Amino acid sequence: MLIGVVLSSLLWAITGIAVAVLRLPIQVEGVIAISVGGMIAGAMFSMTASTSVFRSYVIPAAAGPILGFLAVADRDHVAVAGMGVVYLIVVLLWGREAERAIANGIRLRLENEVLVGDLRKAEEQVDAAEKLKRESFANLGHELRTPLNAIIGFSQSLEAEIWGPLGSPRYREYAQAIGDSGRHLFELIQGMLDIARHDAGMLEIDEDRFDLAELTRVCTGMLDGAARSNGVDLTTEVPEDGLQMIADPTKIRQIIINLVANAVRFTPSGGRVGVVVARHGGGEIELRVEDSGIGLAPEDIPRALEPFIQVSRNGTSNPGGAGLGLPLSKRLAELHGGRLEIDSALGVGTVVRVFLPAERVAT
Repeated sequence: MLIGVVLSSLLWAITGIAVAVLRLPIQVEGVIAISVGGMIAGAMFSMTASTSVFRSYVIPAAAGPILGFLAVADRDHVAVAGMGVVYLIVVLLWGREAERAIANGIRLRLENEVLVGDLRKAEEQVDAAEKLKRESFANLGHELRTPLNAIIGFSQSLEAEIWGPLGSPRYREYAQAIGDSGRHLFELIQGMLDIARHDAGMLEIDEDRFDLAELTRVCTGMLDGAARSNGVDLTTEVPEDGLQMIADPTKIRQIIINLVANAVRFTPSGGRVGVVVARHGGGEIELRVEDSGIGLAPEDIPRALEPFIQVSRNGTSNPGGAGLGLPLSKRLAELHGGRLEIDSALGVGTVVRVFLPAERVAT
């Protein structure tokens, strides 16, 4: 390329000899000057990526006509030669800036390609780590649930004294405590696995037709004993004629139990927890759990929706829980095309609303 542009520039330089020797008409000399100037300007757009090539073309191509005009030695030709010198200096300066811009552009492009490659490699590593995590959670869940099922089954057998009396009544209490602890661990493991599957896009719903009002009554009935033992008044308000819907009843049951259990857990003795199921005018279903408990500060609500986060509640002792109830309920609501909203204030209480879309209502 360097040889080619040098030869081309020498051909343009020869026009200077024609100006000096042939005494050409002024209009022909003007065409020569304009043509050389145009070619030099065009070199900035095609040759500035290489400084040596650019200068090897521009300097000889411009020097030939400039010297030719100087050789004539009259005032007009010297003036044109002076303008050519100024133009040559300007083009060289512009070319230097263009070369820098092109070099910076090439460098940035190369750096960008390196970054893209690093990002692609990092994404592959994250995908591999995510796959390993899912497989580990699945294997861990299986390994933990198998012995837990045995523990729960054996504790129930001991509690029922299937194979004969245990002797001391305290053994029956121990067997019941073992079973309760096993079931608590089982539910905790199931919640962890559900969150992991949801975040990995693997959690699915098994839709069926059921009565949401009846399901809500059953769930609150299961927790009524725990509420009474904590001195909490648990009430339920559902449509008397029922509310048929199409959804996953197991996961809706999880939502109700998680929210009501949370409300009971964080409501002091003498407080109240209310569960309301209603259908709005637009057809949207609302499941509302409200309590008069210790509440949350508004800035703590987003953190309460993160798994395993135990939000400090104004110095109140932690009444238990693994921090999975609200995050899992939110994910299960979104899985049904709904949403979960929280309104809370410290010392006043909390209202958790789950909205399910109108198309979930069975017709």
